Amino acid sequence: MKNIIIALDVDDVCINLVDQWLKEYNQDFEDNLTRDKITDWELSQFVKPECGKTIYRYIEDRTIYDYCKPVKDSLEGVNLLRTMGRVIFVTASTIGSAGRKYIWLKENGYIDSIEDYIEAKDKSLIKFDFLIDDNYKNVSRYKNSFLFNAPWNKKYFHAQRIKNWREFIDARKSK
Repeated sequence: MKNIIIALDVDDVCINLVDQWLKEYNQDFEDNLTRDKITDWELSQFVKPECGKTIYRYIEDRTIYDYCKPVKDSLEGVNLLRTMGRVIFVTASTIGSAGRKYIWLKENGYIDSIEDYIEAKDKSLIKFDFLIDDNYKNVSRYKNSFLFNAPWNKKYFHAQRIKNWREFIDARKSK
């Protein structure tokens, strides 16, 4: 294995969190908010006023991850990245859900060792050679970063953007 370290964000790069989050919110608040309507990182500005900042309580609950599905083709993409270097998962977490993403990654075949899992709000504290993330703020800090496409980051220009895992996989396999 090459000595490069590839850091992957978890939510909405590997775990499809937003769809489950919106499903629970829509059910509780009788709304029909979809991921395509979220055009900024601050989700609370897209929910009903009576929900507001309480939207973030859903991700405090560890059980939300019990219902989340993988991002399409992400496991194949992660396995392809492993042929290029060491893959680590770097993710922000809430106090209430600490460790739960690691369990999800393990249960779904993305990770074998907790040594490759790091919870950190500030990803600049972690040593890596490449970063794949859906948060523009995170990738904008690094030359060797890839912005994973999402409705909340489409308004930003980033020279290296991954539209989806299938496009990434097909591009790498054709080389």
